[in-house]
Amino acid sequence: MISNAMFITYTIMCFLGLQAITLIVIMSKRNDAGNRKLMKATRNFAVISFALGLYYYITYYRELVLGEFATGPVIRGFDAMIFYAMGYSWLMLIDTITGTENIMIKKLRRQINIVFPCLMILSAIIYVFILDEYYNTDSFPEEVITIVSEAVLGTVVMVYTIRYVLWAYRELVDKASRQYIMIVSIVVCFNTLWNNFVASFVFIKAVSLSVMCSNLYAVTSILLLITNLLTLIYVYKKDFTPVFFGEKHDDINQLSEEDAVNLVAANHMLTERERDVMMLAYEGLTNPDIADKLFISRHTVKRHMHNIFEKLDVSTRMELAHLVQSQMNNK
Repeated sequence: MISNAMFITYTIMCFLGLQAITLIVIMSKRNDAGNRKLMKATRNFAVISFALGLYYYITYYRELVLGEFATGPVIRGFDAMIFYAMGYSWLMLIDTITGTENIMIKKLRRQINIVFPCLMILSAIIYVFILDEYYNTDSFPEEVITIVSEAVLGTVVMVYTIRYVLWAYRELVDKASRQYIMIVSIVVCFNTLWNNFVASFVFIKAVSLSVMCSNLYAVTSILLLITNLLTLIYVYKKDFTPVFFGEKHDDINQLSEEDAVNLVAANHMLTERERDVMMLAYEGLTNPDIADKLFISRHTVKRHMHNIFEKLDVSTRMELAHLVQSQMNNK
């Protein structure tokens, strides 16, 4: 019964992951696509999440159905690196969503660009050269090295993720982005720590490999399903307007984008500066880009965006774009 449930869960997870990747790829093909940097970061995270799920899907079938538990060094190396690659791509996505260029974020970005590749290499070395084909160690010192390494690597992922989440909450007024970052961060951290916890018991031979596979795959299948589902929803919510609005056609009876923005601003009693900020946000500029364009601080842009969302009664830039487009279509 559990095996059938896991099989179904992994199947749905792979389907959602492929759907998210396909949607992002379609959007990236358009020359007038909105925030291409955000789409690229979202694509990278979606691809790695899907790759992790597909790897576990195949391994689950090979081990629990066919009973083949022995693994070669290449597979063990990939297994070791994919979790930290997922954490790395997730932090890069948070960084892109936040879009801030303060000194602290720049420092964190430089650190993770060094730390996470090192984590992946270190983990791969342990899995390939210390563990055998059944993920076991041959001596007590090797057990200590693997367990301590797993604990340290998992802790590093959690620490950097928490730091990025805290900065994202300070910078973002977008409710959808906040919720997405918070929930997926919890899932990514728990998935990494759960993998490290279960694997450590295998390293010291406290549980059999078959028991480890059942526990690991069952929990991971649910976590990856949640991750891919939330990523797909987030892609639909964000400001990837060209996919939703289609091609532009000349129409003498249709308002221009600037006229539509002006109409929305007037109807909702926006100030002149709020109108300028809304126009640039509608065009797909990030908060730092808007600040540079208007020669104002990022904090001021964030405050203007908060006021705009409140007056327009929207919670995302996607909803803002829909509101402007509705004025054009109604005209």
